[in-house]
Amino acid sequence: MNVEVRLFATLREYLPAGSGRTSAQIEMQEGTRICDLLDRLGIPAAIAHLVLVDGRYEADRTRELQDGCAVSIWPPIGGG
Repeated sequence: MNVEVRLFATLREYLPAGSGRTSAQIEMQEGTRICDLLDRLGIPAAIAHLVLVDGRYEADRTRELQDGCAVSIWPPIGGG
């Protein structure tokens, strides 16, 4: 199955080589969960602060992804 991954801010460094500026299409196995996607990209769970699947907030990192879904991930935001 294909999943579109959109990474923001400092997480963009985890995009696979040859990806767009903020996104990539990634081939995954059926039954892949959000946590599996994070592992494949090498993103530590602690810095994947906000995860949206098809534009909706998803707190459950064990949720299975579907073919064609879009996963957007943001790191913690700091400021002063």
